[in-house]
This record gives sequence, structure tokens and C-alpha cells, in this order.
Amino acid sequence: MKLKYDIAIVGGGAAGVMAALSARSVNPKLKICILESKKTIGSKMRITGGGRFNFTNNKDISDFFCNIVRNEKFLFSSLYSFTNLDLINFVKKIGLDYLVEESNEEKIYLKSGNAMEAIEAFKRKLDEENIEVFFNKKVEKIEIDGDLKKIYSSDFLIESHGMIISTGGSSYPQTGSDGKFQTILKNHSYKIIDNKPALVPIRLRESWPKEIAGVSLKDISISINKNNEKIDSLVKNDLSKELYKLDKVVRRGGVVFTHRGIGGPAALKISSYINRVIKFVTLEVDFIPNFSSDEIYKIIKENPKKSVFANIKDLLPTNFVNVILREANMEIGKEYDLFKDNSSNLSKSTFGIVIKYLKKCKLEPTSLEDLSKATVTSGGVDVSMIKSSTLESKIHEGVYFAGEVIDIDALTGGYNLQIAFSTGFLAGKSLAEKFSFYND
Repeated sequence: MKLKYDIAIVGGGAAGVMAALSARSVNPKLKICILESKKTIGSKMRITGGGRFNFTNNKDISDFFCNIVRNEKFLFSSLYSFTNLDLINFVKKIGLDYLVEESNEEKIYLKSGNAMEAIEAFKRKLDEENIEVFFNKKVEKIEIDGDLKKIYSSDFLIESHGMIISTGGSSYPQTGSDGKFQTILKNHSYKIIDNKPALVPIRLRESWPKEIAGVSLKDISISINKNNEKIDSLVKNDLSKELYKLDKVVRRGGVVFTHRGIGGPAALKISSYINRVIKFVTLEVDFIPNFSSDEIYKIIKENPKKSVFANIKDLLPTNFVNVILREANMEIGKEYDLFKDNSSNLSKSTFGIVIKYLKKCKLEPTSLEDLSKATVTSGGVDVSMIKSSTLESKIHEGVYFAGEVIDIDALTGGYNLQIAFSTGFLAGKSLAEKFSFYND
């Protein structure tokens, strides 16, 4: 079966849906369709924000760029074409309400806390706008060299004047974004940046975190240190850009210890920065950033007849304090015991070791959890092959890209979904305007 459309969109996630609606808003006469590999649209939207649909952030749009890990400058046109305020207004127009969690990094969620409510609203909007959606359609091949683009599925062929590719990355393959479309793009001369996991737990060489798996700390600070001894001249040349980005990276937030290392918001954020250079970095963790070293010293000395452990055990979970002071004790040796000796006998040098483990704890990452478990994908179509002002391909006229299929990713907080919606909006708008001859 062969069908013809003005615009065909491959991928029915946030970017693809917004691309279709954006194109429709430009031109009501266009014949638009979406091809989705799963049985519903927005499979990945359903699990964002723990199922609560953290679709954007309340910060000023200019503050979004410091939360984008890869190719933030490329997204300037997209984010300013369709800002977080635009997205909020759109959400309201399709009948949804939202709430801002100011104490939670200003994340914005659906008020209902149910992502399915958003998906159903998007479905209704697509129906209202007469946009056809084909479900369970896995694209096997495309032809994009001529004026008429061709999309081949197992049982039919779609021909279109313009195409938007919004097939996602490689994370959460069960949602349909399995990365296989990147192979198709490679066959059409697109450079694909290797996919790496982003926003994913970190595996550590140290064994002590495993002993307290499940324990969480509400607020810690993690910074990245480059291991210069491991960085030879060849690596510096190949990874200089990646390594340079690490110089000022410090992230705060919660952390949870796992059987392999650390997870939680702070660890996930750091993972996005080290996923390509993990062999050449160590982590430095401040487990108690709200207290200075001097303040901790005063707390320890306030009860001189008690042990260091007894004086600080209420500042952090007791089982964590037990383990971290045990590690410090091993370095201190027999001259002083943090669990038994009076804190009045604590020397400055021994206190320095305590601070080393509480506020300057060195951890060595060995790897990240698998890409299939990552929140987002780092990598994708090289941005050098896409016009940032329109998201049109530089090598195939009439072909556009949107969302996670592009080599762009951001931190947690609603930024990745905003990027998906913004790039989808710009791609749909740009393509519809390009084919303005349909306005007759």
C-alpha cells in the first residue's frame, strides 16, 4: 500500500508530536502523518519524572543552557523559538494543569501527577488537528535523495515532500527508541556520535558503598578531578573538548548508595559529564556541604569526653557515618580511634583525615550502568550536519531532525523534555514554512 503526505514524521514521542502540531499551526492544509513504532504515542513521556511528567523547568530560559551537557549553543534557536513559558501555555491550552516544585530545583510537573493524562491530551489534539498516526510501524528503509522522500515499512510505503526524523536515542529501548534508526542514517552519509549512557548510576572501584546499599543522603556535592597521570598527549588531542568541560563541573543533590556504586540525582548528573572520559577522572565528594570544616571541628569539640563518632552521628545517617569513619580509621592507624577515643584528644592532623573522608572523599568510577538503563542518550546525529536555525539537514533538503536523535542532552529537571518539545516545534514550523506553496 502506498500513501502520500506533505509531511511525514518518523517517531511519535514528544519531539515528533510537537513537530506535527507546530507544522499544522503554520498551515492547516498540509497533509501530515506520524509513524510510531509502538502501540501508542509518547511511550517515554509516560515514565519521565517518575511517571509524573516533569515536562520543563520554571527557571528563566537563559538558565537552561548551563544545564545542557552537549552542544548547548546549537539549541539557542530552538529554545528561544519555543520557550518553557510557551510550553506551559501550550499545556494549559490542551486542558492540563501544572505545578511548580520550587524546593525541587523548580521542576514543573503535571498537577495530577499522572503522565498518561498528558499523553491522552496529546492524542486528542492530534485528532482535532487531523494528523494521522500510524502505530506499530517500524521503518525499515528510507529514500531521501530526491524531492520526494520515501519511507518503507513492512506493509506500506509513504511518500512525502518533507520528512522530520524524531526517532529518539538508545536509552529505554522498550519505549521504541532503540537507536536502530541511526544505522539507516549512517547509510545516508550522516555522522553519528557514539551513543553513551547519560543520567545513569555510576559504578565505583571502592567496595564500602556496597555495604550501605539503599542508604541515601539528601544533599551532597560532587566535583570531577582529571587524572593527569592517565591523560597522555594522544588522549588530550582526542578528548580535549570533553576534558576541558570538566574543569568547573560541580553538582549538588541527593545520592543513594547501590550494590555497585552510587545513584540518585547528583550522581546521575555527574554521569552525563564523564561518560566519554570515565577512565581519566576521579570524583571528589562533599558529604556534608552545608557545614564548613571549622563548623564540624566545633561540633566535635563541643563534647570533648565523647568520641568523634558520637559527636557527628546525628549529622548524617548512622550507618553511613559508621562506614565512612571506619575508612578514615584505617588511614589514621592505631594512634587514634574515632569510635572509642575522646574527641578532646583529636589532633589537627587526625581531624584533617576526618575532613578528607567527609568533605573531600575520593571515589574512582569504573563504568556507568548500561545504556538501556540510562534516562537519556548522549550522542546521535552530529550537529555539524544540521542547520541550528531551522533543524534542516545540511545534506538533504526537506529532511529535518528533532529531539534525542540529535547529539544533545541535558541534566535532570525537565530540560530534556523541553529540548524535545522545542526542537520539535522549530522543525515542524520550519518545514511547514518551507512548503508555503501549499497555501493556495
